[in-house]
Amino acid sequence: MSPRVAFVAEGDANTADCWSGCGRGFVLALRAAGVTVDVYDAALHSWSRAAAAVLSYHPNRSRWRQRYSLGAIPFAARSARVNRALLSRDVRYDAVIQAGATFSISVASRRDAPYVIYCDSNIAYSRRGAPYSAASRLSAREFKSAFEREHRIYDAADRIWVFSEALARSFGSDFGQPPEKIVTIYAGMNNPATPVDAADKLLRILFIGKDHERKGSRVLLQAFELVRRSIPAAELHMVGRTSIDFDRPGVVAHGVLSRANPAGRKLLDELFASASIFCMPSRYEPFGIVFVEAMNAGLACVGTTEWAMPEIIEDGKTGWLVPDGAVDELARVLVAGLRDPLLCARMGARGRERALTHFTWELTAARALADLALVFDGSVSGSSTTLEV
Repeated sequence: MSPRVAFVAEGDANTADCWSGCGRGFVLALRAAGVTVDVYDAALHSWSRAAAAVLSYHPNRSRWRQRYSLGAIPFAARSARVNRALLSRDVRYDAVIQAGATFSISVASRRDAPYVIYCDSNIAYSRRGAPYSAASRLSAREFKSAFEREHRIYDAADRIWVFSEALARSFGSDFGQPPEKIVTIYAGMNNPATPVDAADKLLRILFIGKDHERKGSRVLLQAFELVRRSIPAAELHMVGRTSIDFDRPGVVAHGVLSRANPAGRKLLDELFASASIFCMPSRYEPFGIVFVEAMNAGLACVGTTEWAMPEIIEDGKTGWLVPDGAVDELARVLVAGLRDPLLCARMGARGRERALTHFTWELTAARALADLALVFDGSVSGSSTTLEV
């Protein structure tokens, strides 16, 4: 009989909207490996969402979003919703897997199943991303309350799966979790590009980021001004929503593009195919799946030496890493890459190989199942995959 697990997240993990697509990618990979996965949605809807939003109110819209996402009242409401749903079904799971820590699953709801938390960040890790992260803008009291809630969840978990070794270290140093309890299983691609036949590589840098400020767009724009002095024909194509003024030579702003519609999908594929370099000098980055997608498209990648980026990009092999905020250094590597298309092509080829052999949801699911089989007496089985970074 195939193993059966519950996967609980904010949002429906059967859709691409859940956890920026990570929920769906992970669930589909588990199912492809022969696991029966029941999906539970912790997100609040209708009147419960409205009530939690009102009770979390703050006159500043950004602070209001943070309080709704990380506050005590929405946390309690999500937890109640999930626990009711689990208790309503008379199912004993081989494991209960929870995405993130914005709600809690009770012992009674788990029915003695192994309890796993799968995280791309935590509140202490996020706070280090000041001033670019949501957690860094909480008041001291709000942060303390959220930290304590998360701490209780991590203490109760049998296992903590993380997107990166950088995050694994935070769980040890910030929350006192033992190393043997924390396993880095990484993550996969959510929106891989489709190759475009006979596409020409241009003197083009590609940037994609939903949150431009956090993703380092200002640093990149300053560096690009220096790039244009050396390579006047260079182009910088930027995708995502922003209030920054992009009206400057060589910069093309595409706004928000979605693969959910044919026009957006076509343009994204063309941008990946025609660019020579993907660059996102992120100021705070929980992981950086877009780097993996760019590597899969055969692009040399440029990121920073912070967060999980050094675990994804091999400096000097699949791209370059520069110090956070280092405008001159960033400009230097971009000029070097644009001036050496053969080097970029070689880096891109190595990056694609690395993406396919290290960062796919199939590999992530295999690592997860191997860990469950190892820790929980083989109640869940799967093939083992070792990742060396």
